[in-house]
Amino acid sequence: MFGTEFKNARQLAKALGIGNTTLFKMLKKKNQHGQSCPVHQLAPGCRKYYKVDEVKQWLMN
Repeated sequence: MFGTEFKNARQLAKALGIGNTTLFKMLKKKNQHGQSCPVHQLAPGCRKYYKVDEVKQWLMN
């Protein structure tokens, strides 16, 4: 749908080399600056997509 830039949660877990359960727990948390994980949606209530580079940057902050 979006090529290789956007990933759904399961694809993101695989790209980061972590398990699905770990990813979903991590996505509920905020980083040390109080920011939630960056997500992209086509419309409110639709499936969430993630950019691997943005998520990695969020994890480092």
